[in-house]
Amino acid sequence: MSDTRTRQRAYLDAMDIEVWSLREIYSPSIPDTDNAPGLNLGPGGGGVLLICAADTDSASRLANDISRALGGAPVWAWPDAGASAIKLPHAIEENLFTTVAIFGDELALQFFDGELPTSLNAAKVVLLPAMPDLQSQSEARQALWATFCRAAMISLDSK
Repeated sequence: MSDTRTRQRAYLDAMDIEVWSLREIYSPSIPDTDNAPGLNLGPGGGGVLLICAADTDSASRLANDISRALGGAPVWAWPDAGASAIKLPHAIEENLFTTVAIFGDELALQFFDGELPTSLNAAKVVLLPAMPDLQSQSEARQALWATFCRAAMISLDSK
């Protein structure tokens, strides 16, 4: 038994609280992002990080429409293997992102093995339709809007 648990048990015994068994301390599993690609962060600001497959996606008319829908200038990013690339958890901490949105399942798999976590560090993680799907399918654009609303990435309140 560890020193901390021994001390906890002694406190409970001193207060006449019976303990049938000590519970394991819960610590949420943190996704392994060590093997994930680095990111190249584009310009922008605020708490939203949008991860697309390539830098050309972030410069498209669709990207401009998405930025306007979000009501600001979100930071766009794309995978990069260069020396200046930054790992996703570090990018979140350094830039205080509160939401990380990833465009497409294939791209999400590059960053997370298996199931996409609901959060990483202090940021919630949101899966969006892939950029090619958004460009060609109205259902994907509807799903994008619904996800923005559900994830509270946009506000429908009038200003």
